[in-house]
Amino acid sequence: MTKHAGYVWPSYGIAALVLVGLVVLSLRALKRTRAELERIEAQMPRDKDEA
Repeated sequence: MTKHAGYVWPSYGIAALVLVGLVVLSLRALKRTRAELERIEAQMPRDKDEA
């Protein structure tokens, strides 16, 4: 693999960076969505029958 190492290892690095980026973006979106859900639920009227 010595002949192709100059292409293979950077490709692994780029793939790893893309995967880490996707995880970070997904976690940010999850946090934003949960905050929006909490805001929406706070605006809903509460039922007295709910426990």
